[in-house]
Amino acid sequence: MLDLPLPHDDQLERAVIGAIIIEPSVADTVLNILKPEDFYNEKNKVIYETVIEIISEGIALDPLTLKTRLEKKDKLEYIGGEIYLSLVLSDAAPPKSVEHIAQSLKEKAITRGLITVAKDILLKAKQTKNVDELIDYAESNIFKLSEEKTISEYFHIGDVLQKTLEIINELSKKDSIVTGLPSGFYELDRLTTGFHKGDLVIIAARPAMGKTSLALSIIHHVSVVENIPSAFFSLEMSKEQIAMRLLCNEARIPLRKVRSGFLTKEELEVITEKVLEMKNAPIFVDDTAALSILDLRAKARKLKREKDIQLIVIDYLQLMRSSRRVENRQQEVAEISRGLKGLAKDLDIPVIALAQLSRQTEMRSDKRPQLADLRESGSIEQDADMVMFIHRPEYYKKNPTPEEKGIAEIIIAKQRNGPTGTVKLAFIKEITKFENLAKDYFQSLDDGEVPIETPQEENLHYNNEIKQEEDYDIDPEQFHLMEDDSIDF
Repeated sequence: MLDLPLPHDDQLERAVIGAIIIEPSVADTVLNILKPEDFYNEKNKVIYETVIEIISEGIALDPLTLKTRLEKKDKLEYIGGEIYLSLVLSDAAPPKSVEHIAQSLKEKAITRGLITVAKDILLKAKQTKNVDELIDYAESNIFKLSEEKTISEYFHIGDVLQKTLEIINELSKKDSIVTGLPSGFYELDRLTTGFHKGDLVIIAARPAMGKTSLALSIIHHVSVVENIPSAFFSLEMSKEQIAMRLLCNEARIPLRKVRSGFLTKEELEVITEKVLEMKNAPIFVDDTAALSILDLRAKARKLKREKDIQLIVIDYLQLMRSSRRVENRQQEVAEISRGLKGLAKDLDIPVIALAQLSRQTEMRSDKRPQLADLRESGSIEQDADMVMFIHRPEYYKKNPTPEEKGIAEIIIAKQRNGPTGTVKLAFIKEITKFENLAKDYFQSLDDGEVPIETPQEENLHYNNEIKQEEDYDIDPEQFHLMEDDSIDF
């Protein structure tokens, strides 16, 4: 067992307490850094607790008041009487040194905590057979100590407003309304302004709606087009399957044809071209099955530290598992969704999690998804900053109308910092690919085909249409906003 000495400094503890007694104006600085349990010497801890009591009651602090309060608590003799109080006063630090000393004592307290946790981990390692629980215990306790190092500060509203103005000015210099990570779908980006740091985004749908395909399109745009590092955690498919789907999507060749091996020379050339285009893209794929939220956090932190990823996509949420035993599946999903939101905040990047919708969607006459259809837990809805549904009307109809053929609706059912609404995309069933609709879509319905934009047209659209000078007004005709789609939170 570790037999390490616990770092401490009794004199520095007395120095900071003495400084508060002699010059109470420094108390706020110290109290913002040190808690009573940060004192190693029990005598000093008792005195500091008593000092806090006196100050919190609004009583003027001086040596006599402190002595009287210690007597009343029957603690004066315990701390060494007036002799020890005199020692505390004689060791008092100059006011200018108090903050530095308090920080030094805080670091010693954290180091002691780390040593204690290390000892506990060694002890538990000998006793437990569950490695996941041991890792969870170690990580949670170490992170608890790391949070101790963070000092909570208050900010004057004037300073906050000034900083906010600087952010607004920076945003106004952009030539696009997209202030987060772009999805590659310009109408969707107009509605959401992109995927933002710290946000948990849920993309939910029934099976066969194209969740993975939409996620891969977003990953492609972020990391191949924009060259921004991203991570894709696939719990359902292998990394080779993910790579093949990404490749087929971009080469516009059906996956079944690639799997059959019967490809033309031209198709092989296109695939080779796409491999060369994407092979150096900063996309990192992890295909660990049954990933726990604890495993995901560890992997994501490593990727953030080593590769500076700016986006995480998880396919899909309900295949994840809890890091500990829970009573039921609802509690497990709740823990996972909270963990994903916490991960987004900790890494300060958007996290996109795909999710399955319950079968009750298909039992209604109106098949359009609703927030209540999120399977197994309402906590997904609560934790998410944005909830997007994929709905393809023609999937459920034998005779879809021209307006429904080849169309996918992306329903923004919840957006914490923006409007709700519906965006239409083209969906090419043969290659399971989503595309931007051409600008003349509504005038082209009679032709019997869904017009999509070429890559050149898409780039032109991003460069010329999605500009800051456009007013950020949602066009009801363009987005098909409906009152019953808008949900207040």
